[in-house]
Amino acid sequence: MIISPSTRVQIVSGQSSSVLGKETIVLNYELGNYYELNEIGGFIWSLLQVNKIMSVQELQEGILNEFEVEESVCHNELKLFLESMLNEKLIEATA
Repeated sequence: MIISPSTRVQIVSGQSSSVLGKETIVLNYELGNYYELNEIGGFIWSLLQVNKIMSVQELQEGILNEFEVEESVCHNELKLFLESMLNEKLIEATA
C-alpha cells in the first residue's frame, strides 16, 4: 500500500504497550514480538491510542506541533516509520 497524507491508520488489536522513560515498548501478542519505540515513535503510538484512527496528515501535524523538525524531514521519516509498523502488523491502513 502506498502511504499518502490522506491514508488513515489505526493500531491492530492484540497488543500491549508501556512507557519506560522516553521509550515505548509494544508487545504484539499474536506474533510474540516486542518493539522499542523512540520518543517520537512513542508519541505517534500514543496519538493512535487516544484517537483510534488518524490520517497521516493528522499525525504529521501532531508531530510538527510537538517537536522541532523540518516538515520535509517529518514527512519522510513518518512515512518510513508507518511502513515499518505496517510490515510488522502493528498498525493497519485504509486509503
